[in-house]
Amino acid sequence: MARAMLLYNPAARAAPEPSLRSHIAAEFALRGFSVEEMASRAAGDLTLCAASAAREGFQRVVICGGDGSVREAAQGLAGSGVELAIIPLGTANVLAREMRLPLHRLVDCAGIAASGTAREVGLGVMGGDHVFTFCASAGLDSLAVASVDLAMKRQTGAWAYVYAALLHLVSGDVPTLQVELDDGRRLEACQLFILHAKRYGAGFLSVSRRTGLTAPTFRVVGLEPPLLRHLPALLPRLLHGGLDRGPGVWAADAAALRIGSDSAVPIEADGDDVARTPVDLALRPKALKLVFPCDGASKAR
Repeated sequence: MARAMLLYNPAARAAPEPSLRSHIAAEFALRGFSVEEMASRAAGDLTLCAASAAREGFQRVVICGGDGSVREAAQGLAGSGVELAIIPLGTANVLAREMRLPLHRLVDCAGIAASGTAREVGLGVMGGDHVFTFCASAGLDSLAVASVDLAMKRQTGAWAYVYAALLHLVSGDVPTLQVELDDGRRLEACQLFILHAKRYGAGFLSVSRRTGLTAPTFRVVGLEPPLLRHLPALLPRLLHGGLDRGPGVWAADAAALRIGSDSAVPIEADGDDVARTPVDLALRPKALKLVFPCDGASKAR
């Protein structure tokens, strides 16, 4: 009998209720799976649990949580061939939006997790250790992620990041980044996006439409200093996916790059603070099998 592992963080703001977990198990049972549950107890547990599931011969891992939990599970499954399904319970659920999962119908998400189509996607690798599924970035947003008030985040969700970003903007604490692409070009940016999906941030924002989860390269977009000149047009361009076509912006396709700066700058990956400059990033093709809705083959591109 095929085996599925159900992973979740019981301390998360929107941890899955027992009724939802029971429904997920029932959906899998209808399709011939036996299901085991495992709850995390500390930071990094989801990665260890996912890696353990791969070693123990599970065919599918189901992660209940947001983008951070998905990234941790992907870290443990990278290169294993074990399929990863998502029940989106986070604040932004950017990856789930990219996959066109029905965010507000968790019962349907459970059915997709059990019967959807697994497709190979690439993973970003940062510093040789940390993976990301849809986006890494450095600049004002990564400073906000690194300094966000967690108590405020639990109460207000994504608004906590907006508040943290405004504090850095008012203080003038926006660094200049040096970027070296794999074709040898050296460029500067005050805000940098390394994209492997169309969506960014809150999930309805888009930096560029010229990428996707199955793309063979990153779409790298940099805003040239100073940041203040970009602010009036920033939100409209993010809403329409045209940030990589604006003045004072450079864009490139690259499979690898290096980010440096005069002082250590945080780098966020899928909404988590994971590294500091200098750091190398590379795309690892077909490193993860994600479970999409059965009609999601074309939508994954």
